[in-house]
Amino acid sequence: MLMPRVKRQIRWTHPTQGWVKLNTDGVSRGNPGEASVGGVIRDNRGLWCRGFVLNIGTCTVRMAELWSVYYGLVIAWESRAQRVEMEIDLEMIVGFLKTWVSEVHPLSFLVRLCHGFITKDWIVRIFHVYREANRLADGLANYTFTLPLGFHAFDSVPCGLNSLLFEDSSGISITRRIRM
Repeated sequence: MLMPRVKRQIRWTHPTQGWVKLNTDGVSRGNPGEASVGGVIRDNRGLWCRGFVLNIGTCTVRMAELWSVYYGLVIAWESRAQRVEMEIDLEMIVGFLKTWVSEVHPLSFLVRLCHGFITKDWIVRIFHVYREANRLADGLANYTFTLPLGFHAFDSVPCGLNSLLFEDSSGISITRRIRM
């Protein structure tokens, strides 16, 4: 039996005082297909701290999501963050990161890389969010398709993405029908 859907207002939320928020996203145009990732670290006021993108080439969407998590954790660690709230919009990946995945799973090497960072000397909380609460990371991942292959870091918001940062920081919400 299908559960009924109800309308909910979904928005990005500010991290707890003393924490930073890391939003990551991976996209693939096909599965597998041309893929890219993006992520952003914001402070408790919603201000941009650091961002990154990676134009991968070709891979699956799950692999792209895990690469976004990995590079997000690398950037957060290099930024000396001590408390990180990480939000990801693919629930399966959140499950991989909170529990584990079989050694024979094709993505186990990436999950192990991410776990290596999660278990360092810091606190990382991992949350699933709907894509409407992850729009800036998605915007970064899609922006990447305009860039050459490889990794690109940003100390400020790339041109054209300021409106997404502003909407998130201002609490703009989007209606989504979700299962109860």
